Amino acid sequence: MSLKSRVKGSDETLGKPVPARRQARPDRRRPATSTGLSPLGQGLVLGVCVGMTLALGIGVIGFLVTRPTAAGPAVAGQPVADQGSAGATKGERSPAASIDVTATHLGDLQVRIVARVSAPGSYDPITKAQVVAWTDMVAMPMAHRQGPITMTEVPGRPGTYQAFTKVAMVGEYNLTVETLQPMPSRADRRLDVGEVAKG
Repeated sequence: MSLKSRVKGSDETLGKPVPARRQARPDRRRPATSTGLSPLGQGLVLGVCVGMTLALGIGVIGFLVTRPTAAGPAVAGQPVADQGSAGATKGERSPAASIDVTATHLGDLQVRIVARVSAPGSYDPITKAQVVAWTDMVAMPMAHRQGPITMTEVPGRPGTYQAFTKVAMVGEYNLTVETLQPMPSRADRRLDVGEVAKG
């Protein structure tokens, strides 16, 4: 092929229109690009993040609000449960008075409470003690609670204290007797208050 024919062939091609690039049809949709997570997955990740943030916030608030308590000094051979008691210095506890409680329903919702208070170990009567009583209905706790009711020492019976009170209604009552001085102690007794006497 001669040089002339080559030039002629290239001239013919130059005169021809160059084919245009294929244009995308406007009615065709492009495939959606994936973000990696479905809406359910995105909600799950968001929920986990919010939950962890709330848990961290609650933990920080709990840390700031609570105060740590120091443990008592360890005593050889002593159980750990006794170290935090009132007498943690030597593992000693203050002695508690012995209280024997009896109660009687006198009728018409009147109740007599008697307590015999004695020293621990020797059971010698404790005189001139500060003794109080409380009454509370078992079926409705705190609704009909009475007290403190001052108990006085019975003349001629050292260490025996009594009090009279009137309860609110028929039912079972929990009677609590506490010695405040000289030896703090407490005892409970149940009493069934029966039918009100007809007048």
